[in-house]
Amino acid sequence: MKRYIKYIFIALAALSSASCIKEVLPVGGSQTQAQVSASKTAMMSMIKAIPASMTTSGTIGYANSYGDHTDFGIPGIHLRFEHMLEDMATMAENPFYNRFYAYDMNEAQGYQYTYCAYFWDAYYTWIRLVNDVILSIKPVVEQSGEAEDEETVKLRDILGQAYAYRAMCYLDLARLYEPKVNDYTVVSESILGLTVPIVDENTTLEQTKNNPRVPRKEMYDFIFGDLTKAVELLDETDRTFSRPTLYSVYGMMAKAYLELGYAEDPAFPRDEMFANAAKYARLVIDEGGYSPLTQSQWEDPVNGFNNAAANNSWIWGFSLVAENLSNLLTFVSHISSEASWGYARYAQFGVSAKLYDQIPDSDFRKHSWLDPKKEEYYAYKFAGTQEDKQDFLNGMPAAKAYQALKFRPAMGECSDFNIGNAADYCLMRIEEMYFIEIEAQAQLKGMEEGKKLLKKFMTEYRDASYNRNPGTMSDFLTEMLLQKRVEFWGEGILLFDYKRLDMGITRGYPGSNHAGVFKYNTVGRSPQWNIVITRAEFQSNTAINDSNNNPDPSGKIDLAQ
Repeated sequence: MKRYIKYIFIALAALSSASCIKEVLPVGGSQTQAQVSASKTAMMSMIKAIPASMTTSGTIGYANSYGDHTDFGIPGIHLRFEHMLEDMATMAENPFYNRFYAYDMNEAQGYQYTYCAYFWDAYYTWIRLVNDVILSIKPVVEQSGEAEDEETVKLRDILGQAYAYRAMCYLDLARLYEPKVNDYTVVSESILGLTVPIVDENTTLEQTKNNPRVPRKEMYDFIFGDLTKAVELLDETDRTFSRPTLYSVYGMMAKAYLELGYAEDPAFPRDEMFANAAKYARLVIDEGGYSPLTQSQWEDPVNGFNNAAANNSWIWGFSLVAENLSNLLTFVSHISSEASWGYARYAQFGVSAKLYDQIPDSDFRKHSWLDPKKEEYYAYKFAGTQEDKQDFLNGMPAAKAYQALKFRPAMGECSDFNIGNAADYCLMRIEEMYFIEIEAQAQLKGMEEGKKLLKKFMTEYRDASYNRNPGTMSDFLTEMLLQKRVEFWGEGILLFDYKRLDMGITRGYPGSNHAGVFKYNTVGRSPQWNIVITRAEFQSNTAINDSNNNPDPSGKIDLAQ
């Protein structure tokens, strides 16, 4: 079958909102594989299309087709994750400014809705781009044999990056779509352990028309296969933040093994999985040369959570370019309360009061949010003028208690979106490896080992007076997750923890600062964490149908609590 590889800029422009699993063959404005393979410059450029597509607004097509202002790549997906949980509170009474409200309310999550389809369309769009890179570069690398010239080494590195990106996409898809039992929807035994269809560089158009969900083992074998290839091919000396590196690959291995430790699957022996999770997390800690954020870095009004170069914690992420960003379809617009142009100031996103109240004053991470008495507890640092600061605190609208301060606009610029939106975005930082090790060692060696490691991390890096002492494994996991919730608020890390550990969410409580209809609770897992496969896939893939889809979670949670 003749295949085509899009030229990089055409590839980005042609992304659509249709199901991407069927779009193995690009159409329009194309170059043949042979043409691209013959051009070393083209091959080296193709890899840059992947992170660009993952961060540029409108690349999935939803912003243009539906006016969806949450269509800005991976950061938008991660904010979806946050709004499915309990700790990101929308405090404004007007929900218009919260463009993620459907996830807060668990509505319109069925197969016929774009809210559901976004995950599928986004990840398979990126997988398609990755497959194009692999299809083009792999033959060239294979033909080079053992050659060690600079150009060949570079091409191997690019191929390694492509495998890493693909592993990242499938690891997220596997955890999103593999259904877990919950109290709200009936998850039939026939779909337990199923993930998503695999589309690789060799998948033909005909094969995509009858491509079933693969079981857990097949999926994770594929993921580990890609990660292993990445380790073999990546340039070990390149530690550039904005590309996959050896240590981000080890980090993904740690995440995958931790997930599998809870699988209760004979194909994945429990102790072996937890041991591997701890091993790879520790490998990144010991050999990566990274270090946890300091208090000054955490609170930096200019570089706080927006500049990879300003810390030694961030392992992997995206460096955003102002020219590719709009004023509203950006992470900063939706998360930074200090940004005068964005949604965040008006949606008034903040931390759940219930979580905030569990953080002692001795823990500097509490400074990530505005204290209830507006600076009486913590006179937070501000990069702008005093006038800018007062405009944020007392303007229209006036800042509310618990409002977010964690994510600063780029360069501390709160007025000019062309500058402030171009903030680096973090996918993985070293602190996550510490928490993976803590959880894995607790499961492997017992609760006391986990408590020891958690206390060590907290007293060395976050709160010198930390001394909590949970008495049972359940209490320990709750405490571990509590600290992880404080640590990674807003970063899109926690959904998989909640789903894996069968943790419930609490939004409705005395003194809740969640707005109106967002106040509800769940017993254990929320049903919407089992993401539903989109209708467009039904139409193009006969192996996907109602009988093997995840159940529609829409409206299954009682919001009147």
